Order: sequence, then C-alpha cells, then structure tokens
Amino acid sequence: MRLETDRLILDAPIESDIPFIFAYCQDPLIQQFTTVPQPYALSDAESFLSRVVNPGWSSGTELTWALRRKDEPTLLGVVSLRDWNDTQAMVGFWLGAPWRGAGYMPEAVRAVAGWVFSGQWSIPGRASNKSILWEAMVGNASSAIVAQRTGFRYLGTGRAEVERFGEFPPSHRAELAPADLAGPAHGWPAEAFQR
Repeated sequence: MRLETDRLILDAPIESDIPFIFAYCQDPLIQQFTTVPQPYALSDAESFLSRVVNPGWSSGTELTWALRRKDEPTLLGVVSLRDWNDTQAMVGFWLGAPWRGAGYMPEAVRAVAGWVFSGQWSIPGRASNKSILWEAMVGNASSAIVAQRTGFRYLGTGRAEVERFGEFPPSHRAELAPADLAGPAHGWPAEAFQR
C-alpha cells in the first residue's frame, strides 16, 4: 500500500534498502530505544525484510512502510503498524540520523494514521478504523515529540506493552483516534520530552 504526503512516498521496504537499514541501525539511539538486535549485523537487516516486513504485508497484520523523499528513492526510515488487539493498532517508527529534525516522521505517521482511519485496513474480525497506540521507553524524547506533534493523546507512564530483551521497561503511552488527527496534542507532561 503506497501512501504519499507533500514531501514523502511511503511504500514497502525492498532489498536495495537493506544496506541503509543496516547502517541506520548502528545508531546508538536506535539501539537504545528499539528492539533491534545488538550488535546489529547485515544479516539482521536481511532478516528484518524476509521475516518481518514481507510476512507482515502478506498476512496484513504488521505493515511496515519505508519513508522516501519524493525527489529521491533513498530510505529515510520506517513506520510500522501492528494489529494489536480488537480495537487498537500499535505504531512504531525510527528515522535515520541524517534525516532527523525536518519533520518527516510526524508527516509519515499522520499519513499512516489517516489511511487506518479511512477504513482501508481490513483484518477479519477486527475494527476497520481502530485507534492507534504509541509507546516509547522513558527517555526517548524524539519519539514523544513525534507522537505529540501527530496528535496522540497522552495516557501516562507504565510497564511497556512490548518486550525488549526480556524486560518491559517503564514507558510513556499515548493513543490516537480519528478525532485526534488534527494535532499537535495538548496535555503532555514535560517529563515525556526529557532524555
């Protein structure tokens, strides 16, 4: 499912993206705040494509988009949307260090959320316009900024829903529903943006 914004194209990651995925996942911030293997090898990037991205699109239960600028095909980062429960999806994302600070990720997450809320994501037995859950480990200020700018309503801090290396670290959590899409959201505490 290809999506477009004013500046970006979002499409499925492909084999030529593997060297970029490998390079970006060497970043200490991505390693600190995501579930990527550590150390991260080229074979991990290959496995991400063959064992996560492709099966996820085939089943329709975990959709991963590559972010690209319209004027060049270079991979900037990824946004992933996972079927979480009957009424919620969970979003995850990372952006390569050279591309941070330009507002690409809020733009991309907004496009993915708009697509979900349009009812085009169809999984048997699931709501078609489910709300979207976001969580990030305490200290991941960059992710919190993206969520707040996209319009996610802050829900609080608690034990993570997603396991990270056998642990469920303290994490901030927020939710986005169709009515919230205008963003940026109010009511976020200052500590969500502390590193």
